[in-house]
Amino acid sequence: MGQLSDGPLQSLGLIISEQERSEGVTRYSVRGETYPHREMLQELGGRWDGINRVWIFEGDDPRPAICGRLHDDRAALGLSDGLPRPELPNRPHYWGHRQRLRDRFLAGVDDALPDYELLEMLLFFAIPKIDTKPLAKELLGRFGSLAGVVNASVEQLAEFEKMDHFVITLFKALRIFGARMVREDMTERPVLDNWDRLIAYLRAQMAHRMIEQFRLLFLDRRNVLIADEKQHEGSIDHTPVYPREVVKRALALDASALVMVHNHPSNHPQPSKPDIEMTRQVRDALERVGVVLHDHLIISRRGQTSFRQMGLLDAKPR
Repeated sequence: MGQLSDGPLQSLGLIISEQERSEGVTRYSVRGETYPHREMLQELGGRWDGINRVWIFEGDDPRPAICGRLHDDRAALGLSDGLPRPELPNRPHYWGHRQRLRDRFLAGVDDALPDYELLEMLLFFAIPKIDTKPLAKELLGRFGSLAGVVNASVEQLAEFEKMDHFVITLFKALRIFGARMVREDMTERPVLDNWDRLIAYLRAQMAHRMIEQFRLLFLDRRNVLIADEKQHEGSIDHTPVYPREVVKRALALDASALVMVHNHPSNHPQPSKPDIEMTRQVRDALERVGVVLHDHLIISRRGQTSFRQMGLLDAKPR
């Protein structure tokens, strides 16, 4: 069973295949450029399969009925619309490419497509009718990775000619969707027992940001996440942190502990002297109201740094 040969239908961009029999009934699929013929295919008993993007016929081979209907329509119209289309010498190379790429993606394993083809396919949902492969390669060349592309700023994306608000909306939705998927795993278990998930979540949120951001993760008595809040956003290499504001918010949420987090757009996760001094000031202020500072994490594209693991929270400065 497989593709059935039919010259006239193939010249119309229609490809008919015989599928596996189910309970003695043979199924046929019609794929290709079916959109202009959708009403006819439905009237002949076809059923649209939106997942595989094919028309399904059960029972008899639909080719005679389709050919007969096209012949009747041609005779009734007296026009050339029903005739097989000649091959177009200037036909764009990407005609049919989107469907072929989707078919290959659905038929393969999860990592079957390289990054540029996965990004190219995602761009289908935001950019109609044009070849999106060049844009996908340009974006990866500019930002280095899929994560870098999705986390690029609006100003950076605006540098590309084919960029519009549909693509920007798509990338923002992907970014938020991915972060929320990881966060769901942290809402039921203690954060300190789920450290790898925490790091994955924070990297998804912050590693590729081009502006320094300071966040607080507020925890309850079981160290389960109460809230993840952005406190400040600063310049490319500095964001102000005020111990009094951190304490005030921790008390308002009835938090028992918290984790401080900020990113380094410079891509170097090592703490600076101001980072260390600010962290100790916040730790001391929290201790006075009975709230524990479990850690301060610095996130960057190269990795992350833990103040706790570096011993920077063990002793107060002299």
